Amino acid sequence: MALPDLLAAIETEAAAETGRLRASRRVQADAILAEARQRARDLQAAAVAAAEREERQAGGLRLAAARATAAGRVRDAQEDAYQRIAQEVRERLRTVRGRDDYPAIMAALLDEARSLLPSASLIRVDPADEPLARRLLAGEPRVQVEPTLRCAGGLEAADGRDARVRNTVEERFAAAEPALRALAARLAAAAGPGPAAARRPEEVPA
Repeated sequence: MALPDLLAAIETEAAAETGRLRASRRVQADAILAEARQRARDLQAAAVAAAEREERQAGGLRLAAARATAAGRVRDAQEDAYQRIAQEVRERLRTVRGRDDYPAIMAALLDEARSLLPSASLIRVDPADEPLARRLLAGEPRVQVEPTLRCAGGLEAADGRDARVRNTVEERFAAAEPALRALAARLAAAAGPGPAAARRPEEVPA
């Protein structure tokens, strides 16, 4: 083959190889660019998903905090209602001796205490109740009356073996407190938020 023809063939082959290399590099570059774009999209999607998760978590925390705040307000309203009811009851208990039916109340408290402690030989009462207690125990010389108790009403029965039964209006109030708290919860739930929470508690019988 003549030298000019050989050179022409070499140049043609070199041009073809150069074209193939350029095409291969272009394909590789396109693949790299496509992968980079996909990675960018994946990163963007992951960032959006993470932001959404964080927002949901933050929303859940805000909701939990709001619920805790609401529950605290309900508890405060219930406690406020209970304290108002309890204060009203205490005020009424302090004047129980002025009731027309107090002798009957005292007699019932005495009978109840003695039924719980049949061997009672000593009845302790507030000095204000001593005359009434002696009238109620008239004809029972074995039972002594001792005006050493300090209470709004009622008595304490004791025997000679350190057994005692205290049946005073204060003790009865303490026993009734769980029911009063339940009543306060119902009142708070019925009143709801706002000015209604300031309503007066319903009447509670002495």
